[in-house]
Amino acid sequence: MTLDDRLAALDELWSVWAAIGANLTDAEWHCDTRLDGWDVRALWAHAAGWPFGFSMLVGRVTDDKPTHPVAADLLREFNEPGGIANSSRDQVAAAARDDAAKYTIEQLVGQFAGTGPEAITAARYLGPVTVDYFGRAVLPLAEAVSIGVVEATVHLLDVQRALGRTPTCRKPDSRTRPR
Repeated sequence: MTLDDRLAALDELWSVWAAIGANLTDAEWHCDTRLDGWDVRALWAHAAGWPFGFSMLVGRVTDDKPTHPVAADLLREFNEPGGIANSSRDQVAAAARDDAAKYTIEQLVGQFAGTGPEAITAARYLGPVTVDYFGRAVLPLAEAVSIGVVEATVHLLDVQRALGRTPTCRKPDSRTRPR
C-alpha cells in the first residue's frame, strides 16, 4: 500500500468522522462508550487529537534513519505490558475528559473537517519522507499514516457502537441517519 493509498484511506475515515459529528444530537454526545468513564464526546476529543497531531507531524521531517521500519513494530512496543498504552491509560482518559469539556463540538468536529484534511494535503506534497514521531520514534511517513488509519478506524467503530449504529466505512448521507 502506497503513501497515497494510506492518505486516501485516512482522508475517507476523517470525512466519516466529520459527517457523523456534524449531525449528532446533544444526547448522542453523552452516550456511554465501551471505554469505562468515556462518553462519545470524550472519545471524540481523544480521537480529534490525531488530526491535530498529524498537522504537527508533517512538520517533523527528519533525515534520521527509522527506528521502527513498520508501524506494527511501534504499536507492539506501545502495547507491551510496560508500554505507553498501558502505563499512561489513566492519564489519556483524564485528558480526553478534560479536552471534551474544554473544546466546543465545532472545534472537535473541525479537527476532522479542516485540520486533518489540510495536513493530508501537506503530507501528499511531502511524499515518502521520514518523520520524528513525537519524540518516540522515527518512522517513514507512510507508516505514521498507518497508525492514524488504525486509530481512526478503531475509535470510529467505538463511536458507532456507542450510538447503536451499524458500522460503515462511507460518509453517511446527510439526509439519512442510520441507527
